[in-house]
Parts: sequence; C-alpha cells; structure tokens
Amino acid sequence: MLQNNPWDLIDSLQSMIISSVDAEGLAHTSYAPFIQKDQIFYISISAMSSHTQNLLQYDKTSILFIEDESKSTNIFARKRISFIVKIEPIKRNSIIFNGAMTLFEDKFGELANIYKSMPDFQLFALTPLSGRAIFGFGQAYEYKNGAFGTLSVGK
Repeated sequence: MLQNNPWDLIDSLQSMIISSVDAEGLAHTSYAPFIQKDQIFYISISAMSSHTQNLLQYDKTSILFIEDESKSTNIFARKRISFIVKIEPIKRNSIIFNGAMTLFEDKFGELANIYKSMPDFQLFALTPLSGRAIFGFGQAYEYKNGAFGTLSVGK
C-alpha cells in the first residue's frame, strides 16, 4: 500500500515542467499550465514555443511535477513525479478540445477562454506510459500499467 497518493500532489499543482527534444537532439525544458482528466494531462501551448514543434514531431516526451520549494520540509527530498508520456495533438473544436478547454476555464478562469480563441495555441493530450513518484527517502513508487506501485530496489 502506498504511503502517499501521487495524484494528490498532481492535483495540488497548476503547472508541469515539460522537456522535449528538437530535430537536432537538443533538449528544451520549460513549463506549462495543465489540466488532468482520467489520468490524461492536457496542455495548451503557443506555436511560438519550441515545445510545440518538438511535440508535433515526436510522439513521446517527459514531464515533471514537483513540490513547491516553500512547502518542502527537505530541499534534498522534494516530492516529485515524472512520467514518460505519449503525445497526441487535439484538433480544434473537437469534442475532446471543447471539453478540455472547459476544464481549463474551470481551473484557471476567463484567461483560459482567451487562449481557446487564439489560433496559434495547440492543445495536446499527454498520456502517461511509465513514471516514478518520489516522496522522500525510502518512499519511491513506480508507475506502470496505469497505476502506481512500490518501487523495488535495483530498478
């Protein structure tokens, strides 16, 4: 049984750190506000972002959720969850697009509605394939097959 629920940490946050790789193999790291529904994350990012082209070019990337430094009791053991995710661009005005944008507005207010109307913003669905959650020393969990479980030493 898990001592901590990784989804509670994710639900307490408003943004994720996202890493992508460009055509030259160079890594790019930034952040994006997100919403989550049924363990799928959605981000809406501008075409001007280096991530947009990277996410359109490749079908997987890495994301990170990390506890705020000001809330951490030990800076060396901040609670964090990382996932390798499958990337899927979502077509504008599709059922998924409209549903996700409603969730963005519920979470972030009217500003999210402005992004919905901006043609350079692309919505992506990020589905976790694998991952790890670290909640302190001796509190590591592995995400696979759609669930978190205790991480064994040596993995």
